[in-house]
Amino acid sequence: MLLNVTASAEKLGSGFKTLLLRWGFGESGAAYVIDFSSLFIILVISVIIYYLTKFFINRVLKRLVLRTENKWDDHLYGQKVFTRLALLIPALILQASLIPTISKYPEAINVISLLLKLYETAIFLLVGNSFLNALYHIYGDYELANAKPIKGYIQIGKIILFIITGIIVISVLIGQSPLSLLAGLGAMSAVLMLIFKDSLLGFVAGVQLSNNKMLQIGDWITMPKFNTDGTVLDISLVTVKVRNFDNSVSFVPTYALISDSFQNWRSLGDAGGRRLKRSVFIDVFSVHFPDENLISHLKSKELYKDLSLPGAGPVTNLGLFRSYLYDFLRTNPLVNKNATLMVRHLPAGDTGIPLEIYSFYNPPDWENAENTTAAIFEHIYAMLPEFGLAAFQRTSGTASRIVP
Repeated sequence: MLLNVTASAEKLGSGFKTLLLRWGFGESGAAYVIDFSSLFIILVISVIIYYLTKFFINRVLKRLVLRTENKWDDHLYGQKVFTRLALLIPALILQASLIPTISKYPEAINVISLLLKLYETAIFLLVGNSFLNALYHIYGDYELANAKPIKGYIQIGKIILFIITGIIVISVLIGQSPLSLLAGLGAMSAVLMLIFKDSLLGFVAGVQLSNNKMLQIGDWITMPKFNTDGTVLDISLVTVKVRNFDNSVSFVPTYALISDSFQNWRSLGDAGGRRLKRSVFIDVFSVHFPDENLISHLKSKELYKDLSLPGAGPVTNLGLFRSYLYDFLRTNPLVNKNATLMVRHLPAGDTGIPLEIYSFYNPPDWENAENTTAAIFEHIYAMLPEFGLAAFQRTSGTASRIVP
């Protein structure tokens, strides 16, 4: 194809030269104009070929990509890997046509070759950057992406890509081999480490966080030092983006998650849900053995349950209430029946008898858990008088009790 383009340009140039000679141009002047006109014609033809290729990519290749079941080709197309790769077509055609068309002008060949190399290097950077972006989105389609994010690795790859591009550009401009420049970078290693200190520390931290499964996207973390309490949205090379529960956004240095302590609440879900561990304080003076009136009242409302505790003697109204409350919790759809579920006493103190609920919610949704907790304890306080019990409270420093 390159030979055909060059031959067509030479044929057009020959006819144009004849026309210039008729117009009064000298042989050397006409030759000069013809040689560079041929090169310009080749450039125009190569640009036309590029737009035809781009049309093919946007029309034909796009349809083929959308019809496939794979998603990786969609991301390659969406990140413009193919269209940016097509930008090399004019440079390659022009590079191959330099010597046949303007062989009599070595200095012009050197200048144009230099510009073409810089152009090709820039396209290499664009294609590489688009490919890394596509790779990031391809990996993001997998469930593993949240547990082991690769954004930090992608950013390291882009830094390396920019460094390689910079070395190539400098080597082209000074006419030296890129390897000789790489050899000289050893003396600049201390300066480079100072410049990229945060990136290197972030990369090391990202590897440790990923390998040790310390953090992943979607985790709820608490870090008081940075006033952070919320959900992890993004883990990059330098910072971790966290949306706090007041809808503000915190940016925590990635390395700080290794050098400082933070609390990860992911185990709430792993352990069976969000834990409920809260007490209601029962007035000691309201605890008694149930009489016939209380038993009849509870039976009329289907709240009575005949309990027999070996060796414990008769059951009190508090024991009946504990049994009722345990059954009530087991009927709650948000309470995890496969996790620990207890209604127990804690040692009595000057605020009465702590009756503690210890259970787990499933699913561990924060808003639903708080609403359910509030509903449970509202129900508890409302049901205490039904069992002849009273909650303890202190008013103005004087102990008082609510009489049912």
